[in-house]
Amino acid sequence: MTITSIKLVSPSGGLPIITGVHDLLSGRHDGTITPWAPIIVSGSRLDIYALDKVHLCLVSMADRNRITEICHIYKYSHNKVIVTLPDLEPGAYLPAFRILQEDGSTVLKVFSVVWRVADKEYSKTHGLFR
Repeated sequence: MTITSIKLVSPSGGLPIITGVHDLLSGRHDGTITPWAPIIVSGSRLDIYALDKVHLCLVSMADRNRITEICHIYKYSHNKVIVTLPDLEPGAYLPAFRILQEDGSTVLKVFSVVWRVADKEYSKTHGLFR
């Protein structure tokens, strides 16, 4: 995937807005996400998935060139998207939308909210899994 530009998103311009994430495995609403587990992304204008030119991604904060597309989408509506995360390494991630433009170029719209994948030791000692 070749990204032609990366832009930090402000809540305007008709673009989707992400307001929260609920990790269904851990039950947490604090930005903690679990690899290979379902999450519910909350916000508005999330029905943009119907365009089939928009894909939810995660950008690694440790390596901003590492962009992971979330391919398993179960349901979407105006204010929620239910997806299953792929395998992710522990660390911090920024949610983003990869958008295919009319001219064939790709733009990545990155949100300023941070989601975290805890390492296994932290997860065990802090009871992130039920």
